[in-house]
Amino acid sequence: MKAKALGIIAGAFIAAASFASFAAGLPPPVEGSSTLQAEGVVKSVDRAKHSVTVLDAQGGEASFEITDKGDIETIRQGGKVHIRMMRNALISVTRGADAAAAPAAAVASIGTTSPERNVSAEVQAVDHASGVMALKGPNGSVFHIQGRVPAQLANVTPGMQVLVAFAPQVSVAVAPAP
Repeated sequence: MKAKALGIIAGAFIAAASFASFAAGLPPPVEGSSTLQAEGVVKSVDRAKHSVTVLDAQGGEASFEITDKGDIETIRQGGKVHIRMMRNALISVTRGADAAAAPAAAVASIGTTSPERNVSAEVQAVDHASGVMALKGPNGSVFHIQGRVPAQLANVTPGMQVLVAFAPQVSVAVAPAP
């Protein structure tokens, strides 16, 4: 019941964000997802907490709570693993420097308003056929977002400023590397 109510509320916020964008002459917000894949060596495994700590090729260390628990029994300390993290996002086109002031409804619709989950970016490229956008973040790094419905990106073009509001939930799968 609670999940259904949250879904209805989120739907209302998405509709409000779309209306606000239309009224401002901007393309409506687009739902999408970001996927990051990496390889590393397992430093430790906590099967009770379904978490793993991994070292990357540069010696960096990161811990992950595994949401896809299918392969945790096959993960061993010292073994190589492939990590896949996916996070949903809502992308709202903004007016230039107003990226930080994107419609609150767009940000609220995915359940977060914390600054570390919101990223202002510039559209570098859009593949309208596949729905993939290349976005340049404030630190200069380029990341990609896959739009759920590619046709919704028809009016998004390189050079536009966007606000990417990432969902707080991250899906993490860790599997032994081949």
